[in-house]
Amino acid sequence: MFSYIFKGKTYTDTSREFMLNIGMNAEQIESVLSQQEYESKQNVELRQQAYKRESDPLYIEWQYEIESGNPESDSYKGVWMSKVAEIKARYPLQPES
Repeated sequence: MFSYIFKGKTYTDTSREFMLNIGMNAEQIESVLSQQEYESKQNVELRQQAYKRESDPLYIEWQYEIESGNPESDSYKGVWMSKVAEIKARYPLQPES
C-alpha cells in the first residue's frame, strides 16, 4: 500500500480532498500523486519480471503433470497459485480509479 509522510505523520489516503484537508498545497499534492504513479508503474514491471522468473516455471510444471496424468497434479497447482499470491503481495498495484 502506498503511503506518504506529511508533517511527521504517515498517510495512505491520496484523495485530493483529504490531502487539502490536512493542509497540503497543490504542489505537495501533485508531488505525492506523481510518486504514487511512479511506484505503481515500477510494481507493474517488477511483478511481470517476477512472474516470468518465479511463477511461470511452476505453471509449466503443473501443466506437464496434468498432461502426464499425475494424480498429484493438484499439489503443483497449489504451489503455483501460492507463488502468484506471494508476488502480488510483494508488488501491489494501485486500484483503478
